[in-house]
Amino acid sequence: MDLIREQPNTDHFERYDGEPMVQSFRVGELGYVWITTAEAMTVPGFGIPWIAGQLARYDADELARAVAGGLRLRAGALVPA
Repeated sequence: MDLIREQPNTDHFERYDGEPMVQSFRVGELGYVWITTAEAMTVPGFGIPWIAGQLARYDADELARAVAGGLRLRAGALVPA
């Protein structure tokens, strides 16, 4: 799976439930995932391996549906955006 960290842009806060500071990653051509920066800082070893581990919970079809509109990640659970 191709995960690419997106550049921070506080102008896109509407895309992230009004959160101005997030860590977002493109998931190939399927969509994107995101987590607030504050919450990401609580995750030991946060980065692409952690993101990939969270997404490994989904089979290919579920993943495509989940990330199409943006999938919010949380330190303890996944929440569709």
